[in-house]
Amino acid sequence: MTFRCFKFFLLIVFLTIIASLPGCNDNSSKNSLSGAAAGNETSKKIKTVPVEVISPKKGTAASHYVTTSTLAPSSDARINSRTAGVVRKILHEEGDDVKAGQVLLLLEDDDQRLRLKQAKIKLSSAETEYNRLNKMQKAGVVSQNDWDLTRNNYLNAKAELELAELVLSYTRIAAPFDGRVVWRGVDLGAYVSKGDLLFRMMSIHPLLIRVYVPAARTAKLRAGQKVALNVETVEAPLQGIIKLVSPIVDPSTGSVKVTIRLDQYPVAVRPGDFVEINMVTDRRENALLLPGVAILEERGQHFVFTVQSNQAIRRNVNPGYVVGEWTEVISGLKAEDIVVSKGQRYLNDGNHLKVINRSEMNSDLQPGVESKLANNKDKKRSERVKP
Repeated sequence: MTFRCFKFFLLIVFLTIIASLPGCNDNSSKNSLSGAAAGNETSKKIKTVPVEVISPKKGTAASHYVTTSTLAPSSDARINSRTAGVVRKILHEEGDDVKAGQVLLLLEDDDQRLRLKQAKIKLSSAETEYNRLNKMQKAGVVSQNDWDLTRNNYLNAKAELELAELVLSYTRIAAPFDGRVVWRGVDLGAYVSKGDLLFRMMSIHPLLIRVYVPAARTAKLRAGQKVALNVETVEAPLQGIIKLVSPIVDPSTGSVKVTIRLDQYPVAVRPGDFVEINMVTDRRENALLLPGVAILEERGQHFVFTVQSNQAIRRNVNPGYVVGEWTEVISGLKAEDIVVSKGQRYLNDGNHLKVINRSEMNSDLQPGVESKLANNKDKKRSERVKP
């Protein structure tokens, strides 16, 4: 009896297992069908790429030439002694501002004064003899040879006096122009020979900057044009003016010398300071400008993505001058176009877009695009409140 029960139990278990197999297959089929349907539904959804857009703006596009140089004086003179002597008095030191003709140094002049005195006596004697013979010559009682000799002696004595006065003046070392004493090379009591270097002077109002610009970029440079300057020793930027543009090109470098004048500057600015020069070599008004990041490059071709009917449209453009973060677009774009400014690196031509920065767009947007942005924003709000 027990064995029969056991066989009956095994039969029931076997039938139960067989009965459960069709049910599993049905569930798996249902799950597979459900997954396929979900996949088809997902594939039907259009994939959108979130981007930010911007309208081109109109402004001034300029080409800048930036270089460095040093500040130089408008005049730089080395003052040498024109006679020999001992330094008697030093009237000005390094750093003094002086006027043209102002005496800087005195040499001992005793010898020169004595020579001047002799020249005056000689001239007085020659002049007396000249006047006496002049009366006799008019009366016709003097020979022509005596008259010529007396007249020549008088003229020579007069020249010797002028020469003695000139040599005496060499003992007074004077400033050749308005400027500043920047170096002194002698001390009080020192003996100097003819030709020894005594002082160095510079005219520092104005200061000059000489730069060499490629000839191809000088066509629109003009005298009087303003130039931005940054000097190492001061924080605030300074402004210079182009004084002259050389009429010739240096054939060895292909450059043109441009001289810039700096009229007003702080006292901390001195000759020899390093200066950065930023000059505008060309300017275009009412140019179309885009942020530089909006313009992409591939194999030497520049392009942007514009928005049309919520789709990305690739357009090739020709960029021009760079103005800070903005780049001029010479061709390939219109003022009313809407350009992708963020997210464009992941786009392909024809991608569907979702614009996310409507609040930052202004009235330059086309009405159609603006309404699409509004719809996107309203849809985003509805998705947030959806349970």
